[in-house]
Amino acid sequence: SLLRCVVPSCDNNSTQFNETFVDWAIPEGDQCHVKVRKNDTDRCTEDAFQNSTTTCNEWVYDTSMFTSTTVSEFDLTCERSGLAPLAGSMYMVGMLLGAITIGDFADRFGRKLGILLSVILLGGGGVLSAVSPNYYMFLIMRLFTGAGGVGLFQVTFVLAVEFIGAKWRTFCGIIIEVPFALGEAMTGVLAIFIRDWRWLQVAVTAPAFLLISYMWIMPESVRWLVSQGRKDDAIKIIKKAAKFNGKEVPKHLLEDPTMEVPTVDGTLSVASSKAELVIDDASSLLKKRTVFDLLRTPNMRKRSFNMFYCWAVCTLVYYGLSSNSGNLGGNIFVNFISTMLIEIPSYVFSYLVLDRMGRKGTLSFVLLLGGVACFVSGFIPEGKPCGQTANFKPTPTPLYPRKAHMVHEDLGWLIVTLSLVGKFGIAAAFAIVYVYSAEIFPTEYRSVGIGACSMCARVGGILAPFISNLANTYKPLPLFIFGVLSIISGCLIVLLPETVGCELPQTLQESEMFGSDQPIWYFSCFGKRKDESSSSKQGETEDDQRV
Repeated sequence: SLLRCVVPSCDNNSTQFNETFVDWAIPEGDQCHVKVRKNDTDRCTEDAFQNSTTTCNEWVYDTSMFTSTTVSEFDLTCERSGLAPLAGSMYMVGMLLGAITIGDFADRFGRKLGILLSVILLGGGGVLSAVSPNYYMFLIMRLFTGAGGVGLFQVTFVLAVEFIGAKWRTFCGIIIEVPFALGEAMTGVLAIFIRDWRWLQVAVTAPAFLLISYMWIMPESVRWLVSQGRKDDAIKIIKKAAKFNGKEVPKHLLEDPTMEVPTVDGTLSVASSKAELVIDDASSLLKKRTVFDLLRTPNMRKRSFNMFYCWAVCTLVYYGLSSNSGNLGGNIFVNFISTMLIEIPSYVFSYLVLDRMGRKGTLSFVLLLGGVACFVSGFIPEGKPCGQTANFKPTPTPLYPRKAHMVHEDLGWLIVTLSLVGKFGIAAAFAIVYVYSAEIFPTEYRSVGIGACSMCARVGGILAPFISNLANTYKPLPLFIFGVLSIISGCLIVLLPETVGCELPQTLQESEMFGSDQPIWYFSCFGKRKDESSSSKQGETEDDQRV
């Protein structure tokens, strides 16, 4: 929000943000100080003010864009300005807690109850945050909203995967992100028509309560029912689905006692709103495994830290670019919506090239693409406001010359375009890193490895709002930081082994030797290795038969 100090004897109930007396009563570009008035006058004229300044405790906000924001509502200005990014960070902390607790809850009590709990937290936290009387209650409600949001996506993701065969899991895991991106874009559309933050919060979160109807219209996961010994209930759902689709259920499927049962891994999180399905062998439960086991051997230690850093960068840049869309020149609504919609082609791109270019090559490429785009956009010079003549002056007040979209008229589109390219790259990286990580870590440590990566991702998510807030100090600084971190991660990914067409390691010992036959610059571009493609196809066939 744009704001200025209240000027005594000048401001009243009818004055606006831009007033002529601002030029002489408030220091240029200063939000927190007002010039001292001479003792012998109460006039609102230029000669009535001294050159010395004093701090103020009341502000006038620019309501031309939004009638009300959390900054204006809770006066998150000057000494309290550092509290503003906490709203985003608390949401990320909620995502961390929600991924751990709701995932375990859904494994214990069922997917439908997991969705119900998530809806209550998401909808209830969102609506209650809209009526929060103070900022501290608002922060607590943001935590609940984040927990419900990640829980809803995570449990829904697993439920969807459990209802389809292994053949379509990769497709489902990528394409399920498309409606997620559409939902993000819809937030920007709603903001065009709802300019009060409280009503906007209600409009975005209250529809979640409609999902309560799923308790009656959606069946429970068949795989979860089997894992709980409720085979009769599972058979009823299978027969009902077969009848609806006009199919006959093979008898041997109903009598198979070894049906595969995926679980919602409580240690996972969806940093951009992603989830991971991890299937653990029953024998893996006999031994307690920790992330420290991954750090004991040299190769796995290097790969683990590489993945930890990559996950943190993906989360940081993903949410950071989303938050930073308001700092770009031009229409903030168009920028935000475009930043969300650009994810859709990035997911389609990931799905089409992931098996052709390989995990390592694709992930390194999109990280470097996004990083270079962000870094270069920070160097685009600022100049006259878009659409104005060379003699244009940002009067009546020069308070915020940088906030007036001071971008060269011919280059404003380039900043937005490069930012979108950056979001394209990091969104694709976010989708790919889940698949790649699950293949890098050995089967017996896959759950532990992915869980540790998710914890590191949360650190990046918590820091994202604070880095985006650095634009108030130096506008291009967030883009520089996002760009450098992404480029470093893209270069480090080259050190990892390629996994496409390879037999994945099952144990820590196998993982330590995995990729030793590959040169550091090996990339599986446009096809799998011939000697391994047949074994890969055979593995897929066996996987389909198990399901």
